[in-house]
Amino acid sequence: MDLDFSKALQRCLDQVEPGRVTTCGAVAQALGDVRASRAVASWIATRPDTSGGHRVVRADGRPILASASRELSREGTRLFRGRVSADQLTDLLEPTRFLTALREEQQKLSERVIEQDGGLQVERVAGVDAGYDGNTMHIVAVSIDAKDLALTEIIAVKRQAEFPYIPTYLAYREFPGIEAAVRRLKRRPDVLLIDGHGRLHPALFGVACYVGVRLDLPTVGVAKHPLVGRVRPRTRSPSRASPVEFRGQVRGYAWTPPGRERPIYVSIGHRISLERALEVVRGSTLRGYPEPLRLADRIGREMKRNKE
Repeated sequence: MDLDFSKALQRCLDQVEPGRVTTCGAVAQALGDVRASRAVASWIATRPDTSGGHRVVRADGRPILASASRELSREGTRLFRGRVSADQLTDLLEPTRFLTALREEQQKLSERVIEQDGGLQVERVAGVDAGYDGNTMHIVAVSIDAKDLALTEIIAVKRQAEFPYIPTYLAYREFPGIEAAVRRLKRRPDVLLIDGHGRLHPALFGVACYVGVRLDLPTVGVAKHPLVGRVRPRTRSPSRASPVEFRGQVRGYAWTPPGRERPIYVSIGHRISLERALEVVRGSTLRGYPEPLRLADRIGREMKRNKE
């Protein structure tokens, strides 16, 4: 699967002739998903030497690049009060199917997710979190003892992000770093908690599923904000968790840990049942967020501060 976003973006920009402009939304549509609009703008803004980037404007006609006005004027593109008129827009570009192909891959791989425990014995729980400093990723994997939640291992990896942040395509941005960190753990965890969604995803295949299938590890998605689904009223379950329904099935739980006002969203990643996933998350949480993820996030922040 070709994950070269810059190449796909360039195929879109090459379609816009001198004297014309296009919008971030039109480029995102050509890439295969309008959710990529913000990523298009951010990519061009941080890479001003992108060929044809000066011909990309926001929905209101303002160029993404502050330096674009001179080049646009040289090409005969008129600006009025810093905006390009609508009659100079090329708003229909030939599709590249870049993101369409990735969504199809997600849907295909989702069939490989195993939603059973298979006699899983949980002694070691790990969590992995990715933080960012511009385009630099700080990925931290933290492993703890499942019984007393004692810290057993920390792995930190730094690498450049080669794929932009696009909602629902997070796995393609973070998997390379997550894989590098997890594979460096001396002891393979029995369950890996991922800071992101699993089955609670439009393709039923969020980053936790992707990591689980690719690494063949029991994984659980733990997210701070909902992506899809409807939270049912809480039952009298001793877990005090509310089922989250998506496409007619319970795909996750909304659970509010001690010391936290808003719920976190727990879903299957791979090789674990939903009830067991919730059990592992609850059992590894002291306050606010599961310990492996809380520690990984804190360590990642410290790495960024120390750089500064």
